[in-house]
Amino acid sequence: MIRLTVLSAAALTVALALPATAAPARGIPDNAIEQLRSADRNHDGQVSRAELVGYRATQWSRFDRNGDGHFSRDDLPGFAQSRWDGEKLAGLRHAYDRDGDGMISRAEFVNGPTPAFDMADANRDGLVSEDELRALSAKMRN
Repeated sequence: MIRLTVLSAAALTVALALPATAAPARGIPDNAIEQLRSADRNHDGQVSRAELVGYRATQWSRFDRNGDGHFSRDDLPGFAQSRWDGEKLAGLRHAYDRDGDGMISRAEFVNGPTPAFDMADANRDGLVSEDELRALSAKMRN
């Protein structure tokens, strides 16, 4: 079965529709840990919020597949467009669509909520260390 890159990408930066105060792994996608590791652009073993925002900017084209500047139903492959009103994508829109136009702009995506980061940053120092990523991974397994 084809795995939807758009949906899995939406998951990191989202499923993020759920606040960080939710149950430990609730709403955090399976690939969140690897996505956070990928955001470590200077390879120092920890991810800053600025690195995460920069990483998101590099991922925008995975969402805006038609290049119109917004993530909308039209960016989903035809067989997945029926999922636009499903729980995950509706949650994504709710969390990121700050202007309420029913689409997510690049700015809304890049600067949107960071629940996986917030949940992982246990000591609230604005950096997610490898130890914190391992702890989040353990929470997600339980």
